[in-house]
Amino acid sequence: NLRLSASRIESFARCRFSYFMSYGLKARPRVRAEFKAPEAGTFVHYVLQHVAASAGEVGISALSDGRLRELAQQFTQQYLDEKLGGREGKSARFIYLFERLAVSVERIVLDMAGELRCSDFKPLDFELDLSGAAPGAGLALPGGGSVRAVGIADRVDGWVHNGRLYLRVVDYKTGRRSFSLSDVYYGLGMQMLLYLFTLAGAGEERYGIETIPAGVLYIPARDDIISAESDMTDEELEQKRRDGLVRSGLLLDDAGVLRAMEHEGSPARLPVKWKGGEPTGEALASAERLGLLARRIEDTLRAMAGEIQSGSIVADPCYKNARDNACLWCDYVSACRFSDGENGDARRYLPSLRASRVWEMMEGDESDG
Repeated sequence: NLRLSASRIESFARCRFSYFMSYGLKARPRVRAEFKAPEAGTFVHYVLQHVAASAGEVGISALSDGRLRELAQQFTQQYLDEKLGGREGKSARFIYLFERLAVSVERIVLDMAGELRCSDFKPLDFELDLSGAAPGAGLALPGGGSVRAVGIADRVDGWVHNGRLYLRVVDYKTGRRSFSLSDVYYGLGMQMLLYLFTLAGAGEERYGIETIPAGVLYIPARDDIISAESDMTDEELEQKRRDGLVRSGLLLDDAGVLRAMEHEGSPARLPVKWKGGEPTGEALASAERLGLLARRIEDTLRAMAGEIQSGSIVADPCYKNARDNACLWCDYVSACRFSDGENGDARRYLPSLRASRVWEMMEGDESDG
């Protein structure tokens, strides 16, 4: 049986040869010891998880902003001491970057509390290991055996309504990545949806109630330096900062569920607009379309597993544009020596598609099948 983490799936989807180098040969590039994106993500997750655990049953939303700041600072210091060995021996640049990130994580904690105060959805799990939460979930492969996606979901929220548990998977992103249905169509960026559909399929066993997928959200886990005119007021600066914390993702197109996620009149964190009392936007999908997407992801996962088992190591990097392609930051460029159109090397060009076009194509593929 084949177990694929979300990072492995992403790596294979971006380039088969890069996957082979990383997971087949286990080649590792030399890296500088510094506090960079992966470590930043680990730090943010650590603080959020420990603040939530300290809040206990009353929940983060019940704590005052002052108490939340205290907890954020407490666990920031704890992370520095226990995980990084304290300040001793650290460069001035390292300390500067860490302190800047500490300010950001405090804002992120307050934002999470503000989000939950105006929502009926409540956190059910933090740092949920899918291998333990849904141990039996797997997809049968045509040649025998099975494949299952494993990984850790940053946060799983739920709302019980009419005897059903509506599930939402949340992912904190320290980078600038946002959700893209176009990427999902090409087999990229499937992580959160894999988690959502896996939990929805096995959720009744875990939570003891019928589960319905309600959506996925990327939450910005950063506090950008705002570039603005010098004469902007504090209120204008704060509004610009809040605008930068709007989530991206894909949500169930159900007005009742969306109002439960974010009460009317509350700060607009969801990627949804309201017109005439009805939600609109490309971040919405009907229950039928979510089911269609789940089947698409299952088919993609099976196809990837088949290629991995067959030993595919072709250099076929995905290419969107000069600033977004698999070769740009690849650790194995010197070993690959990729040359498009030579010796079997070929880029996979992935044009950006609007969500409406992706749905049309998937519905067309379904009817043809």
